[in-house]
Amino acid sequence: MFGKKKHLDVQFYTEVGEITTDLGKHQHMHDRDDLAAEQAERELRHKLTTAFKSFTEKVESMTKNDVEFDAPFKDLGFPGAPFRSTVQLQPTSSCLVNLTEWVIMDN
Repeated sequence: MFGKKKHLDVQFYTEVGEITTDLGKHQHMHDRDDLAAEQAERELRHKLTTAFKSFTEKVESMTKNDVEFDAPFKDLGFPGAPFRSTVQLQPTSSCLVNLTEWVIMDN
């Protein structure tokens, strides 16, 4: 129950990082700033994955598995365009989901 309304399916998500590319900048993979930024993003992803997994385990144990979480099968993902933009669709045991949508933003 959220408020006074009963819900069967609820989605939790978190933003992992910015999905941007500066096209005006020359790409040098050996720049220390770029390498440090990539390492920091990998560490952030790992922390968020660990925190989210801990959250799901706690909720499942508190509700005695009345609330269960489902994860997509990433290996079975495929590109599709459900709402006029091409995204990566991934199946779960009961539905088809899109977890990432690329957005181009102007500065």
